[in-house]
Amino acid sequence: MEIITFYDKKIKPLIVDLQRRVFERYGFTINQIMVDNWTTHGDAVDNYLKDINDPEEIIVLFDIDAIPLNKKIIPIAVEWSKNNIGLFGNAQVAPKLTPPNNKFIFAAPSFLVFSIRTYNELGRPSFNVTNRSDCAGELSHIATEKGLLINLQYPNHVKIPNFKLDETHSFGYGTTYCNNTYHAFESRFGKKDVLFINKCNSILGI
Repeated sequence: MEIITFYDKKIKPLIVDLQRRVFERYGFTINQIMVDNWTTHGDAVDNYLKDINDPEEIIVLFDIDAIPLNKKIIPIAVEWSKNNIGLFGNAQVAPKLTPPNNKFIFAAPSFLVFSIRTYNELGRPSFNVTNRSDCAGELSHIATEKGLLINLQYPNHVKIPNFKLDETHSFGYGTTYCNNTYHAFESRFGKKDVLFINKCNSILGI
């Protein structure tokens, strides 16, 4: 199992430190990869995955401003991914895309778990943005086309509901998914990182 996240120099060291400490609080070690020559989030993930070929390896992706909220969700997602050809992750749409692609619900890289066996079955697609997909969205598109399973975690609380996910769910800044993970969104912008900082501080008792 590899728990990984990628970030660039726009991210404050405090964000990186708090994420690491929350993971440690729940008994996990996250590999926080600082990409010096940052191009896109998709490129960062693609470059990491290109040399991983063991079909039994489980990849656990988090955004740099996303964290688990308990000790159970990562083992649950990993076990599911060992036993299924499919994707396990947070439900999201890409509002900036044009219709109908902006309505497609996909497993987002804020929390995305899959086996390399699944990745191979999907054809090892790029995580980059396309005309129909946000980052990582191609995996869900191809999984849907192939009839593979997608186990989605839906929002159950949102601090600032910026976007509609479906008829009954919204997401945005400070989104909690099934009380299992939290994603602050856009913490690379300094004015928005306070949500992530406050959430981590509350968990750590700071």
